[in-house]
Amino acid sequence: MDNKVGKNEESMAFLIDETPEAKTWAEQYVAAQPSGDRLGRLVSAVIWTDGYLEDGKPIGGSDPSVIVNEINEQGWPLLHGHDPGLPAGRVIAARAFTSPSGDRFVAAILAYYESEHLLTFAALGADPFPAVALPTTLTTIDGARIQFVVDRRDVAESWLDAVFKEAPLSVERVDASYNAADSLKELIRVGLPYAALVWNPLVKTIGEQAGKDIYAGIQRWLQKLWMKMEELRDPVVDIQAQYHGCAVSFLLRGRDVEQHYAAHAALSAAAVQAAKLIDRFEEHNPRLITLVYEFEQSRWIPSYGVMTDGRIVSDRGVLIAYEQVPKSLSMGLLRQEKEENKRQRQVFLSYAEEDTRHD
Repeated sequence: MDNKVGKNEESMAFLIDETPEAKTWAEQYVAAQPSGDRLGRLVSAVIWTDGYLEDGKPIGGSDPSVIVNEINEQGWPLLHGHDPGLPAGRVIAARAFTSPSGDRFVAAILAYYESEHLLTFAALGADPFPAVALPTTLTTIDGARIQFVVDRRDVAESWLDAVFKEAPLSVERVDASYNAADSLKELIRVGLPYAALVWNPLVKTIGEQAGKDIYAGIQRWLQKLWMKMEELRDPVVDIQAQYHGCAVSFLLRGRDVEQHYAAHAALSAAAVQAAKLIDRFEEHNPRLITLVYEFEQSRWIPSYGVMTDGRIVSDRGVLIAYEQVPKSLSMGLLRQEKEENKRQRQVFLSYAEEDTRHD
C-alpha cells in the first residue's frame, strides 16, 4: 500500500514558485553552473515537506537538516524505480525554506544524467578488469555488523526472522519505504565489511579462531540468503560495502539459486578487482564514490561508477532517456530507529519542476 498525502501534491510541487527566496536560490544556483554543464539536465524539485499523511504522521519527519547537510556534502543518487542498477541522476544541492503560507520544505537541484555526458572507463584510462591476486591474509573484523535494509511491506516478517536466524554478526535492521502502490520487485540491501567480500577459502585470518569463524559464517549466511530469495517474487539484492570512501555494490537479481551460487563463488575476485580499480582511478581521475557491479555472462561486470564531481562513467548503456524518467520521482523513505534514541530519519518524495537548465 502506498503512502497517500493529505495535502494537495500539486501545491507542494509548486512551493518553489510560490516562495520568492526558493525560486531565486534555484535560478541562481543553476545559472552559476558552467555552460554545457557536464552533470546533465538540471531541474528544481521539492524533496521534503512538513505536510502530513492521512494517518496524521509527518511526511518527512520534523527536522530536514540531516537531509540538507548530506546532500550538500556528498549528493544523493536518483534511481529509476529504486533499482541500484538504473541510475537516473543525482541530487546535487538542497536548502530549507518556508513558503508564504507557512509550509516548511526543502528545495533541491536534481541533475539528470544524459547520454552525451556519459564517460567510459577506457576514455579515462581505467581498465575495468585489472589483473589481481587474491589476498592470502585478512585481519579480524571484530565489532562489525550486518546492515539489512528492506521495505517491510515487500517481505513477510517470518521470512526476515528466518534470514536473521543464526546470523554470524549482529544485524542492524533498517526499514525502508519505496512509496510504491504495487511493488514489482523486492529490493534488499545488505551492508557488510569489505573484508568479508574479498575473503576466500585460501585466506589465513590473523587473529583468534573466533575471528576466523566469522568470515566462514558470513559466507554460509549469504548462501542461505540466496536460497531464501527463491521464496520471493522478483528480488534484487544489493550486497554493499565501503572501500576508501566508495560505496561498492554487487547486484544479484531473480530467484535462480544456481546462478547466485556462481556469483558468490566469483565475488572474492570481483571485490579485489573493484578495490584495485578504485585505487587506480584515484591516481588519474576524480575519486569514485559509487561503483556498481552486475553478474552477467558468468562474471561480475562493472556497470557504472560515479565520481566525486557527479559525473558518471560506464561501458554499458545504463542510462534512461530523460523523457522516460517520471516527473515525480520517489527517492524512498528511510526510517532507521537506533536503540539509544529511537531517532527517525525520513526522506519524502521528490517532485521535479519545469526544466531549469542553464543554456
